[in-house]
Amino acid sequence: MRKTLIVIILTFVSAVCFAKPKSVEPDWFKNYRTVFPNAQYLAQRGSGITAEDAKTDAASQLARYFQSTVSANLSTTMSSITTGTSIQEETRVIDEVNVTSEVEFIGLEFTESYYYKPEKKWYAVAYMIRDDAWVQYKPKIESEKTKFYSFLKKAESEEDSFTKISLYKSAWKVSGDLIEKLEYGRIINPNEEEKYSADRTEVAELPAKIEKEQKNLTIFVNLKGDYGNIVETSIKTALEKGGFIVGSSGNYTADVIVSSNPNGENPVTIMPAVIVSIKSSKGKAVFSYEAKLTEKTVAYSLENAQKKAFLKLAEKINEEIKF
Repeated sequence: MRKTLIVIILTFVSAVCFAKPKSVEPDWFKNYRTVFPNAQYLAQRGSGITAEDAKTDAASQLARYFQSTVSANLSTTMSSITTGTSIQEETRVIDEVNVTSEVEFIGLEFTESYYYKPEKKWYAVAYMIRDDAWVQYKPKIESEKTKFYSFLKKAESEEDSFTKISLYKSAWKVSGDLIEKLEYGRIINPNEEEKYSADRTEVAELPAKIEKEQKNLTIFVNLKGDYGNIVETSIKTALEKGGFIVGSSGNYTADVIVSSNPNGENPVTIMPAVIVSIKSSKGKAVFSYEAKLTEKTVAYSLENAQKKAFLKLAEKINEEIKF
């Protein structure tokens, strides 16, 4: 009897010591929004077959939320900013911004994973405290803002129209990064991001400023050494794509010299080169470009060689010159 009692006691103690503790259902399990209210937190719940899978899924859910929201907002924002420009320009800007959109997590934290036995799955919540995340994220916005205004301020103080336009375009180019950072900031802490509304306005006004300057600027193309207007057409096309007016006279002149660099006769070999120099009516040099084909072109006449080679040179110009 005594031995039996000892066995029962030992069995009970063993059961108490080695039994799995009952998992207490966390407050966030049924409705995580009550524990992580949207006003103070960015949070998403995830699940998986392991505790780590649940956390990974939660982070992925949060990433998808960021990605979809930022991409949608950027497309809308950049579309409204480019109102009044060409459809092609508007599409290009939107596409560029969407491509660069990547999720940035600042101060990401997780709950302890919880195993829900009826479903045989783990659950966890990934969350960010808005105020804390903003403190860490704000320097990223300020960094892009500094880049943007470095070009904008130079443009505003520049007297030469062509140079002013180039600086405005440089500001526009980096403004996409600023807007992207602001869109992330808007998700993290919309109240703090609202303080940058004036900066958004500065970005939105850039296309109009560029257009205004370009209306007061006409470029005359003065070209020597061309064949069949092949190179001249490529130069004028590049200027017009950049938004510039090309005319038979102007307050700016693009001097273009094309050299065939012939060698030999019947057949003749050429390696054409081009030099482009744009100057204002005051003689200020505002743009320069040089290019030379590295591939030789051989033909039995100089004209036939130029027909072939100048098309390649024009293609090179179209690829490399971006006003």
